[in-house]
Amino acid sequence: MFGSPKVTSFTFGEGVEVIPAYLCKWMNQLETIVLPETVTSIGQAAFMYCKKLKFFTFPKGIKTVATSVLEGCSALEEVFIPSTVTTINQDAFYGCSSLNTIQNLAFTPQTITERAVNNVNKKTCILYVPIDYIDLYRAKAVWCDFINIIGVATDLQFDEELVQVNYLTADSSLYYMEAQKWEVPHAPRIEGFTFLRWDILPGTLKEGIKLQAVYEATTPTSAPADIVVNPSNPAQKLIRNGNVYILRDDRMYNMNGATIR
Repeated sequence: MFGSPKVTSFTFGEGVEVIPAYLCKWMNQLETIVLPETVTSIGQAAFMYCKKLKFFTFPKGIKTVATSVLEGCSALEEVFIPSTVTTINQDAFYGCSSLNTIQNLAFTPQTITERAVNNVNKKTCILYVPIDYIDLYRAKAVWCDFINIIGVATDLQFDEELVQVNYLTADSSLYYMEAQKWEVPHAPRIEGFTFLRWDILPGTLKEGIKLQAVYEATTPTSAPADIVVNPSNPAQKLIRNGNVYILRDDRMYNMNGATIR
């Protein structure tokens, strides 16, 4: 696959554990990459110079972000780093000049070099981190250079009347769960889908928690054919009646979900 110029989408099948080094290097037309949660290792420069790639999600099994894995991806806008990642190697995001969002869910900020995020605009790129760990990132070399560091809640539950947002707080070496509750918003009805629950989107407790409604297809054929892979999340995006939704398996996420303030 090295350097194949016509490939625009690459979906790795369930069960894949290792992405070889340099696999998709110089795939200039590659726009979407979908990795299964079974992936535990991505090799050096695996997606280097994929200049049309806009979103990338590291699977939850990843512990190390390899050297130059996304170097030169100049159109890359969003990156998701799960809590399992403990190491980010040199040049990982070097030259990602369009990067505007990094979701880094590690409780302990990784040690990184300036070259790892060289050419990333740290004045405009938003860094989302677990709430109550903001100070750790602000004190950590390189991460502290990001002007916009925002804490995100870690869990959400709801019943018929209340939605509860749970989040970890720290007191020295002790960690415990706190919660805030609000009234459940009204979930819009969508023909062919059954409402399941509300899911949380990145946000802060002070500025307002954003929610999105989760739906399940009534029948497997409910999804229309005009589906495009959404690389920021291993799911699918569709446009229906002028609205944008996300499908994962048989579940549908309403991107116009209510915001609780």
